[in-house]
Amino acid sequence: MERLNFEEKIDGCLTGAVIGAELGFSELVKPDKFQVDNPENIFNIKLKRITDYKEEKHRINIGNTLHFVRLGIEVYLKKKGRVLPEDFAEILREDEEISRGVFIWDGIHTIQEILKEGMHPRLSGLGATPSGFVCASMIGTGIYHAGDPEYAYIDGVEIASVVQPKDGADWAGLCAAAIASSFIPEVKPSEIVEKVMKIAFKNNKNIFYQYNHFLRENRRFFNKGEKEFLKWWFYGGGHTDWNKFGRWLAPDPLYHILPLLELMGEDPCKIISLLLIPANNSSYVSTVIAGAISGAMSGKWVFQKEWLEWAEPIARKWSLLKGIVKQRLKKEREIIRITEKLNMEKQEGSTLIFDKIYGCLLAGSVGNAMGSPVEGMFYYEIDKKYKGGITTVLNPERLEGEDDNQMAMLLVETYIERDGQPVTARHFGEMWKMRLDEYHFYPHCMGSAYQMIRDGWDPRIVGHWKPVTGSTVMCMEPVGIYHMLDNEFAMIDAMEISYMYQRGLDVVAASLLAVAVSEAFRPDAEVESICKKVLSCAPKGRFKTFDRRPFKSCYDYLEICLEIADKYDDVFEVRKPLYEKCLLYHCIDPLEVLGLSLAIFKVAKGDVKKAAIGGTNIGRDSDTIAGRAAMLSGLLKGGKNVPAEWLSLFKPEPLERIKHNAERLVNLIINKKLKKMKERQILLEM
Repeated sequence: MERLNFEEKIDGCLTGAVIGAELGFSELVKPDKFQVDNPENIFNIKLKRITDYKEEKHRINIGNTLHFVRLGIEVYLKKKGRVLPEDFAEILREDEEISRGVFIWDGIHTIQEILKEGMHPRLSGLGATPSGFVCASMIGTGIYHAGDPEYAYIDGVEIASVVQPKDGADWAGLCAAAIASSFIPEVKPSEIVEKVMKIAFKNNKNIFYQYNHFLRENRRFFNKGEKEFLKWWFYGGGHTDWNKFGRWLAPDPLYHILPLLELMGEDPCKIISLLLIPANNSSYVSTVIAGAISGAMSGKWVFQKEWLEWAEPIARKWSLLKGIVKQRLKKEREIIRITEKLNMEKQEGSTLIFDKIYGCLLAGSVGNAMGSPVEGMFYYEIDKKYKGGITTVLNPERLEGEDDNQMAMLLVETYIERDGQPVTARHFGEMWKMRLDEYHFYPHCMGSAYQMIRDGWDPRIVGHWKPVTGSTVMCMEPVGIYHMLDNEFAMIDAMEISYMYQRGLDVVAASLLAVAVSEAFRPDAEVESICKKVLSCAPKGRFKTFDRRPFKSCYDYLEICLEIADKYDDVFEVRKPLYEKCLLYHCIDPLEVLGLSLAIFKVAKGDVKKAAIGGTNIGRDSDTIAGRAAMLSGLLKGGKNVPAEWLSLFKPEPLERIKHNAERLVNLIINKKLKKMKERQILLEM
C-alpha cells in the first residue's frame, strides 16, 4: 500500500468517525438487525446503516453520536485554531439539537442548561452526570494535534471538562491522544496503544491499571486462537464491566478499543464488528473512535465500499479542517526556523537564544528584588523616604527570597521536569505539593489554593474561588519562553495554568504577559512591536466585574497606559500622569500591574536599568512592576544589559541557579520541543 498523504489521513479519520457513528446508532435503534446466535458468526453478520428510523412525536427519542462528532469539528472550523473550553461551551450552549432533550444526552442537555444559566465553562462539568458521549467530540482535537498525542490529551481534557468530571474528561483526552497518534507516519496499531498507555500512566493511574488488566486478559485469550477468543469476547470480554465503570452512560470507549487495536488493528471491519456484537453501552462511542483511528492510520479505503458511499458525503462537509491544521503546521515550521536561527547566532560568547532567556530570568529576578522593599507605597512616599529615589538593589537577599522569583523559578523547573512536554495546571500543582509548604504563601489567596490542591482538588479549577491579586502576572514568563514566537499557544497555556490559583482579570493579564514574552523573541522585535501585540490580544469586551473601574475594557485601559508612556522619556516623570489616570482601587490589581509594567517598559525603551528603577519607584505593586518591566527589557536586550554593579551584590548561588535554569530551558526547547515539532512537519511532506 502506498504511503498516505496528510489530507488522505484526515479524510480517512473523518470518514471513519462517520461510519462508526452511523453503525453505532443503527445498532442502538435496531438491535435486532445486529443479533448473532453464536460467537463463530460474529464476522459474518452484515453491518448496515439504518435509514428508516423515525422519531416519534411527543416522546423522548434517541440521538446519533454523529452529532457530537460534528460539534467537536465545527468548533475548530469556527475558531480556525486551537480551541478553548469557552469555545466548546459556546457552540454547545447554542446547539438546537441538544436543546431538544434527547434521552441519551440527558447529562449533556443539563450542561447546556447550566451554561445558559451562566455557569463558567471550566466548572460546568464538575458535578455532571457521568457520560462518555463527549468522547465522540474528540475527532477534531485529535486531528488538530495530529502527531502530538500529549497536546491532544491536554486539550481533550480541557474541552471535555465542560461536560464531564475528571475521569470522563480524561477518557476524552486519551481518545484525542489515540487519534493524534494514528497520524504518525507508518505507525503500528500496537504503537498507538503504547503511546496512550504512557499518557494514561502519567496522568491517571487508575485508568492505566484498568487498561493494563484488560489488555492482558485479551492477549491471554487471543493466544489460545481466534475461536477461543471470540467465545470469550462474546460471552463476557466484550461486555461492559459495570463493577469498573459504575453507573456511567456510555463508559470509556478506549477500554474495549485498545486491546482490539493491538490484536487486530489492521482490520477495522473486524474491530467494529466486535465492538457492536455483543452490544454494550460503550459501543455507540467506541465505534466512532475506532473508526477515526483506523481511517487516520490506513485511509478511508480500508472500509467497505458500501459504507463509503454514504459516509464520504457527510465527512466532506468538514474538509475545511484540513486547511486549518496545515496552517498550524506551517506556523510551527516558521517557529522552528527562527528558533534554530536564534540558537546559531552568537552574542558575546553565547547563543542569542540563551542570552535572551538568561536576560529574561535574570533581569526579572533583579527587578523584583529591587522593587520589593517599597511594595504597597505610593511614589511620593518613596520620594520622601528615599531622596532621589531607589537606584540600586537595597536588599540582595530578595533575589532568592521574593515570592515572584520563587514562583517563576518553580514554573521554570516544572517545564524542566516535564523534559520538553507542555506544562498544565496539574503539573504545576504537583510541583507545589512536592517543593513547597503552607508557609510559602500568603494565606488568603495562593495559600488557600495550595491547601485545596493538597486536599485533592483538581488544580485546573482551584483558582475560580480565589481573590484577584496579580499573583499570576508575577511569574508567567516561563510560559512565554517555552512558547517563544507562538502567541496563540503562549496565551492559552498561561490562561490554563493561571486558573490553578487565580481567575478573571488575573488570568487575562497573565495570558497577555505570556504574549509579550513570546513576541519579544522575534528577531525584529522592538518595544513598540511588543506593546502593540499585547494590545491587539487584549479583550475589548466590557468588564463583567469590578464595576467601579472607570474603563470599558482591558484594551481600553492598556491603551491609555501606553498612550501616556508615549509622551515621556523619563521613568520618574511618567509616574504622576499614570497615577492620575491609571490607578485602580488596590495596589495588587492584575490589570494595573500589567498596564504600569508595559508603560515603564516603554518609557525605559527596553533598558533594564531604567525599567527596574522606574518599576521600583512607581510604587504600588512595585516588586512585580519592576520585575515585569525589567524582565521584558532583559529578554529584548539580553543578559549583558543587566548592570554588573547590581549583580555583584548578590550571592553566587541564586545567580548560578538562574543561569543553570536558562541553560536547561534552551536545551529542552532545542533538543526536545523542537524535535517534536519537526516530527509533526513530516505530515506536510507526506
